[in-house]
Amino acid sequence: MPTFESRRGLDSRAGTALFLKRWLRRPFAMGAVIPSGRLLAEAMARATLQAMEGRPGHVVELGAGTGEVTKALLAAGIAPTRLALVERDPELAAFLRRHFAEPQIIEGDAARLPRLLADHGISPIAAVVSSLPLLSLPTDIVSGIVHGVFDALPRGAALIQFTYGPTPPVPRALRQGLRLVGSRGGRIWRNVPPAVVWTFRKPPAA
Repeated sequence: MPTFESRRGLDSRAGTALFLKRWLRRPFAMGAVIPSGRLLAEAMARATLQAMEGRPGHVVELGAGTGEVTKALLAAGIAPTRLALVERDPELAAFLRRHFAEPQIIEGDAARLPRLLADHGISPIAAVVSSLPLLSLPTDIVSGIVHGVFDALPRGAALIQFTYGPTPPVPRALRQGLRLVGSRGGRIWRNVPPAVVWTFRKPPAA
């Protein structure tokens, strides 16, 4: 019989193949040719744990894809019942349902996040972690997503977002308009391509 490690390897290869197929169909929506690497996924999970600061509620993952970041969040100790995975692509959402039994999987558009969460009874929100390719999406869509995230988050809670680019993944005008404070992690050179994890918060009201 296959071992746990061999099954996990098969799952990862299947996920990579599916991700590549979806990228070939919709490259700008996917943002990368392959899923997040292990080191990037682990960095996202560490930043999420730090950002949660003991807050109750759900961790919402946007653009869960084939679940590479999901696996890192679970391995970091976040209870699967606290995870809500949002994925717009029907084929990727079906893949997630086959491989993750306990997290709640929501097939829908992150640009409608407050409505999606309300429709599924997901509240309160401890943190949002995103693998969405914000730098390659149209400005109005990025604005809708970021506004929706901070409408759903309580003040002081964080959005964790990675980027392959040299600048913050949330545009300056949005950061200024929402009065977001961003902090940058180190560049993960061994990821393909190299990536940086950012944490954005709307500070508590004075």
